[in-house]
Amino acid sequence: MVNKISEKQRIKNLIRNPFIFGMGIGILVVLFNISVASLAEGSLKSGYEVLVSNGVFTYLIPLAVSVQMGLFRYHRNLTAEKKLCGSEKVGVAGSATSSLTMIACCLHHVSDLLPTVGFIVATSSFLIQYKNIIFIIGLSANAAGSAYIARAILKDRAILAKAEKIAV
Repeated sequence: MVNKISEKQRIKNLIRNPFIFGMGIGILVVLFNISVASLAEGSLKSGYEVLVSNGVFTYLIPLAVSVQMGLFRYHRNLTAEKKLCGSEKVGVAGSATSSLTMIACCLHHVSDLLPTVGFIVATSSFLIQYKNIIFIIGLSANAAGSAYIARAILKDRAILAKAEKIAV
């Protein structure tokens, strides 16, 4: 029984590590986007090729999500016992925005599966023309979210430092 508890505690400690948490979320973003592209394209290889064909954005968006989620986890660890954390909504919103931009980029491939649906074709034509702008919007949302969380970390560290001085 003791081994099971310590094993659970080790897993919790891994999840609480900001670096591992951020990297894990970044990997999930990549896997999610490869899955969506693969479903739209009909094969894993084609889905991977579509994802890689988006150039630098293929690397920047998961990286931005990883950084933001790592900051979120750090902030959460810092404030977990103090109930100061307010970065959850920003973290989720920034990551969701980036994931949606990557999906929007690949949405035009859905029209290959459903050629009779005019709305999808029109939407996909619009999205493919502006995919770089959509990617930049997603990255900007992540950057803003990361800046917000970093500011919250600095603010909360100052509050905690003052509280420790008062307590001593």
